[in-house]
Amino acid sequence: MTKLSILNLVPKYKDETKKEAFERAVKLAQFADSRSFERYWVAEHHNSPAVLSSATELVITHILGQTERIKVGAGGVMLPNHTPFQVAERYGTMEALFPHRVDLGIGRAPGTDIETAKIIYRDTYKQEKFLDAIRLMLKYFDGYASGLKSAPYPGMGAKVPITILGSSMNSAYVAAELGLPYSFAGHFAPHTVKAAFDIYRDNFKKSKYLDAPYTSLGVSANIGENKKDADELEFHAMQVFLKILDVDNRDEFEKIDPNNAPELTSMQKFALRAMRGLHIGGTYEDAKKTYQGLKRDYGFDELIAVSYIPEYDKLTKSFEILEDIVNEEK
Repeated sequence: MTKLSILNLVPKYKDETKKEAFERAVKLAQFADSRSFERYWVAEHHNSPAVLSSATELVITHILGQTERIKVGAGGVMLPNHTPFQVAERYGTMEALFPHRVDLGIGRAPGTDIETAKIIYRDTYKQEKFLDAIRLMLKYFDGYASGLKSAPYPGMGAKVPITILGSSMNSAYVAAELGLPYSFAGHFAPHTVKAAFDIYRDNFKKSKYLDAPYTSLGVSANIGENKKDADELEFHAMQVFLKILDVDNRDEFEKIDPNNAPELTSMQKFALRAMRGLHIGGTYEDAKKTYQGLKRDYGFDELIAVSYIPEYDKLTKSFEILEDIVNEEK
């Protein structure tokens, strides 16, 4: 039985306030909470006026307080920006406030551009190994205080579940070695999904956290009720992707009229062909065919979808259609 979840970066559009962007993120979480979605993750990202999820813990805590059932967490915490001690304190606090509903996905990238990374990057991280840092956090959450002069209360013994995030093969080895769930960012690194999943499954060591490998796959999703809506959403998805690629673009996301949009340059067309991540789009039938192909090729246990559709009704309709497709195999 495949699980379905949502990833959100709290996109900000030019015609809305920051408060409205956060309110839409909460509203989407409440929508997911009322349906069959497994979890709702917020990604850490910095130095972008179009993405407001930089203070990830605050957003997650706010959403936890506005929902009832769904698991909410980080997708993920970028470890170069935080110490394991800090992460354990913060997520242990969340777990105490919202028992059994907090997730912690951990990645090894900085989640920003090079210049911003220099500002927030902690110097000690380069002296540590990612694997050792995860082991330390597991020790905290398992409550093993032996030999520790300082302990991250209330994180000690908090039992917050950890998932290793990745977009390359390196993180697959870490997840396999520790016997932890593994989530791959197929929405921006599509070409190494199979290799990473194979490494993870082939090297997986059974642990007290998992008896068998558990994989989740990140994709983008923009599904329309009809061909006209699907084409408009596909156009918008392409514009979002091109903006994300353009690191010099300091604007918020913008709703662009397809009829008045400039023609794509040859470089933009090449980027869309060569670098665009795994995407589920089109109408119901198109999306179903794509989903079945992804499931056949990668055999994931969970699908985590991100979407930048600006109109809330179309956003939730897209997720409803995807939910129907995934639930058909149950």
